[in-house]
Amino acid sequence: MTNSMPSLGEQMQRRIRQADSMKGAVARLKITLEDSEPAIWRRIEIKAATTLKMLHPIIQAAMGWEDDHLFHFKIGGYGTNGGRVSLADLAESGVKRFSYICDMGDGWEHDLFIEKMLPAEPDALYPRYIDGARRCPPEDVGGIPGFYAFLNALADPNDPDHEDRLEWNGGPFDENVIDEDQIRKDLAKIARRRQRKTANPKPA
Repeated sequence: MTNSMPSLGEQMQRRIRQADSMKGAVARLKITLEDSEPAIWRRIEIKAATTLKMLHPIIQAAMGWEDDHLFHFKIGGYGTNGGRVSLADLAESGVKRFSYICDMGDGWEHDLFIEKMLPAEPDALYPRYIDGARRCPPEDVGGIPGFYAFLNALADPNDPDHEDRLEWNGGPFDENVIDEDQIRKDLAKIARRRQRKTANPKPA
């Protein structure tokens, strides 16, 4: 009995079907702010066809950043602004973990991990928030070292920077509270905007 090998054409067609199937799937993505302890993280579900360029505002909304700074991604040690590379492309090539950096001054680096691929739910809006822990640092606080110095100053009324930090922040800061309702609203807004663009594409 002989084993028949698939032809090159059949192999290509199979790869195309696999890629199309992947692009129609949903990626469960965990976002963790590097060097935060305890970890500041979010878990979201997002269409696998989402490009890294499209992923940027989604990460900003999920974490609670204000989208005021430059950003880039790192994949295998190489920097990129994302372009047309999608999560499906990364998963197809075996990449499950990569990085996202925003605000080159504060240098907020995020670990991005594709936990799994799932079938899309017919009536679900993507991206959507699943869960997370701890509040995102304030913008322009000075990176991770500045953030923990800020928390220490707020926690100690006798700290010489206590009043200044309190005034700078506009009041107290509870690191353990996430505004999950706001995250869901912001992600739903992005999902509806993408839905409208898909339904009403620009004429060629």
